[in-house]
Amino acid sequence: MTGNEKSTDPGLSLAERKTLRAREAQEAISDHEDAQKAFHENRERLREERRRREQAAGPMLYPAPELPDDTLIENVRFSTRIRNAVRAVGWKTVGEIREASDATLLGLQDLRPGSVTSLRETLGLPSCDGVRPLGKKPA
Repeated sequence: MTGNEKSTDPGLSLAERKTLRAREAQEAISDHEDAQKAFHENRERLREERRRREQAAGPMLYPAPELPDDTLIENVRFSTRIRNAVRAVGWKTVGEIREASDATLLGLQDLRPGSVTSLRETLGLPSCDGVRPLGKKPA
């Protein structure tokens, strides 16, 4: 055996094939273990980076009427649709959302009346342009 042979090469004896298969299996196991180790090291590195970023940014807050107007939108757990819409406009704080009329909010890309209603309810604001909560009929 020269070292470049595979266990599937014709012309090898049964003993040589068995030896090659054992070596190939050990190489495969070693490769798998190396890949697993690299994966876990990378995952831990990314986890630690995320923890550092989260600590620097401050705690994530749930939207509530008690939030101060200067609370950064990035620190509030809005839905992805709402977060993307207010980011696209360039708003940075909860106060900017509170100052906006329903017409302005409905004009934002991808925001529908249900999203505006949800936003108004979670921030404790009355609707100022007639957008009402889903399922509620006017009296």
